[in-house]
Amino acid sequence: MNPVDEFFRTILGGFYKLNNDEFEQLRAISQLKEFKKKEFLLSQGHYHKGLYFVVDGTIGLFEVTDGREDYLEFFLQGSFACDLESLSTQTTSKKNLMAMSDCSVLYIPRAKLLELYEVSPSYERLGRKMLEHLVASQHQFAAILKNLSPQEKYAFIEEKRPQLLQQVPLKYLASYLGLARETLSRIRKKM
Repeated sequence: MNPVDEFFRTILGGFYKLNNDEFEQLRAISQLKEFKKKEFLLSQGHYHKGLYFVVDGTIGLFEVTDGREDYLEFFLQGSFACDLESLSTQTTSKKNLMAMSDCSVLYIPRAKLLELYEVSPSYERLGRKMLEHLVASQHQFAAILKNLSPQEKYAFIEEKRPQLLQQVPLKYLASYLGLARETLSRIRKKM
């Protein structure tokens, strides 16, 4: 098994363990894709037709409000990137997914994944566990960050998601934390 498949299988195993045949079926519908820094994986106004597993790199989820990019989430190596609302409801997306660095992803088309649900209940269990994880993690961080002071927000990220501090440029991280870039820069220097 190649390193990408081993990594993918290890991460999936944290949600639900597929047997060898099931993993091979899932891998057969997955496509390895490369995106350059600042390239869009999903643009506002388009349909989100699949799920991205981040093999390498960082992807940002943001929406544009009054011409300003408001970052809602960052997906790092070993995570699944998507706009949950658009993917699950199959409505046009109000958000954007953009490569924050050069990225390698496994793309899993939604339609093909739904076909696998008919093949084995294992895929449904895996999908449900992944969905629960995505929803819980996105809501958890948003709710916690909303009620913290700027210094507490930075300390929280430093403790819970320190890789963001190394992989996400300051201006995007400031947007995610709801801070001015200058404020985040000052906090960073003090900590």
